[in-house]
Amino acid sequence: MTEINDFSQKKVSRRKALTAMGGAFTGMVGFNTISGLNIVKKQPTGSLPNIIWLIGDDVTPYDHGCYGNPVRSPNIDRLAAEGTRFTSAFATAPNCSPSRTSMFTGKYPHTAGSMELHSILPEGLVVLPTMLRKKGYFSGNCAKLHLGPNADKQFDRIYENAYDWKKFVQERPKDKPFFLSIGFHEAHRPYKKNSIENPHSPDKVVVPPYLADIPEVREELALYYDEISHMDAEIGRLLDWLDREGPAENTLVVYFSDQGMPFPRAKTSLYDSGIGVPLIVRWKGKVPEGVVQNALATLLDLTPTMLEITGITPNDDIQGRSMLKLFTGTADRERKYIFSERNWHNIDMHIRCARSSRYKYIRNAFPGEPFGHPSDIVSSTSYQGMIRLLDEGKLSKQQMLIFRNPRPVDELYDLRTDPNEFENLIYRPEYQDVLKEFRSTLDKWIIDKKDVSPDELRYIDNIDLRTGKRLIEIRTPVPRKK
Repeated sequence: MTEINDFSQKKVSRRKALTAMGGAFTGMVGFNTISGLNIVKKQPTGSLPNIIWLIGDDVTPYDHGCYGNPVRSPNIDRLAAEGTRFTSAFATAPNCSPSRTSMFTGKYPHTAGSMELHSILPEGLVVLPTMLRKKGYFSGNCAKLHLGPNADKQFDRIYENAYDWKKFVQERPKDKPFFLSIGFHEAHRPYKKNSIENPHSPDKVVVPPYLADIPEVREELALYYDEISHMDAEIGRLLDWLDREGPAENTLVVYFSDQGMPFPRAKTSLYDSGIGVPLIVRWKGKVPEGVVQNALATLLDLTPTMLEITGITPNDDIQGRSMLKLFTGTADRERKYIFSERNWHNIDMHIRCARSSRYKYIRNAFPGEPFGHPSDIVSSTSYQGMIRLLDEGKLSKQQMLIFRNPRPVDELYDLRTDPNEFENLIYRPEYQDVLKEFRSTLDKWIIDKKDVSPDELRYIDNIDLRTGKRLIEIRTPVPRKK
């Protein structure tokens, strides 16, 4: 295994990574470890590659075997062994439709006009399949897309289920390159028991320190692991088809998710547990095998990367930039910062963050209001179990952080020493220069990217914060009356 280190990244052991549930997960059984940068040969000229996106739903990066966790994911691990695995990849939003908006447009959610959950992509906004059509690509989406009718109609084929990729590969024109996106529903709630033949044991799961180690949490983590294994099996069938039928040699496969796992202090939060995503790239002969890439990466850059690969010049309004050099190992750093935003998702929130390889800065626009988890988390047995412990005064100091009210306006974390983002450093004298840098960096991003004002448009909360029960039946954001 070759490891490409960002200038300030530190290697951590598998044991330490599992204990801290953060940092760079570099332990992978069966790989050779080589120091230094792996440079691949110049890409040979030839036909345009097929492109396959494999998109998990609510999956945190460390919940895979290749990232050092006991989740059984042999086929995703196989992708990592045959390609490059990113340890510091992040979504532009910690919730579904806003995050997917950035993947397919190369724009931040607020710029694209799809920043709230269930908000549809505005008419006229172009997504990746239309861009690729310039080079003759035939496109298809299987299962979840979550961007509305404008995005749907830009694909040549739309299928209901993830396993319908078999229909796509049969129906596609054999004389054209293809772009296939598979939006798995795993590991989104609700969960079913026995979704796989050999379920994970609650006794064997790794409980992150921000969750209470109670039976409710362990049981749901085991079911969450099962969902990932279920998805992994379908990915294996697709990879087997690629190898058997021959397209594997000229097919770029990219595996990632839209945001973190659906548990308290993860999905919809701007902590790494909410915006951190797996990112694995395989392209035989072009992407080096068995490499761990520690450079910062953002899903905002996926679309411009696909455009560079296919020789298409992106429009000036695309905000992402290609990370092809990170894919191929010819660069060890492309971005100094990544940015992410949290907007309405059942609860009205306006949170922004800037993250470097070492520090995370978070700004809360409504600090006087408690953090709003989404309905699927609040109604879960894990969340309700933690609420019970909160009422009984039995949560640890770290586990209580997500329930605090009021919340701080500013949060600053040193990810090197505090990967779980528990110790807010804003009042520490030795970090004032860092705080000043990140405040300025986020201010500049807000101005440059024309971010919306927190008070420009407020939305009605549609669930109860303690029970998850709906207060109004309308699922889409409803503006508050001024």
